[in-house]
Amino acid sequence: RHDPSCPSPRQVLPIRLYLDKIRSPYNVGSIFRTAECFGVERILLAPGTASPTHPRAMRSAMGTIGIIPWEVAPYSSLEEEPNLFALETGGEALEYFPFPAQGICIVGSEELGVHPRLLSLAKKKRGIVSIPLLGSKTSLNVSVAVGILMQEWARQLLRR
Repeated sequence: RHDPSCPSPRQVLPIRLYLDKIRSPYNVGSIFRTAECFGVERILLAPGTASPTHPRAMRSAMGTIGIIPWEVAPYSSLEEEPNLFALETGGEALEYFPFPAQGICIVGSEELGVHPRLLSLAKKKRGIVSIPLLGSKTSLNVSVAVGILMQEWARQLLRR
């Protein structure tokens, strides 16, 4: 029987997220929580992203901010990453996207999306992945979208 006071060992996959100016601390915290559940190795934060140490981020992260390494990283830090892609509308459907065995996914804010400079960089590298939607709304809450993305990326990695 699992003792809830003793957490399970964490399986880490060689995947990272880059949060591009996500301003809501609640969304940042929720992304940390989801990322921890799916084995994300590290989270990189663009300048202008809400701090994971904000009380609202910490509340929604449920203790995961102390588990996943994170750092603030300028856009220029992504230029040499060969396995870079972005989660954004207008890309290849999630179920057909060839997720890399290791790499970085750029996630933009709900209001602004991924910065055009980063979107252009991602297109030159591994491309753009999108979540097909059937409703009249054209976007999801960013933390929900990250959960859907991470489930598929982890599923593909664990099947290899």
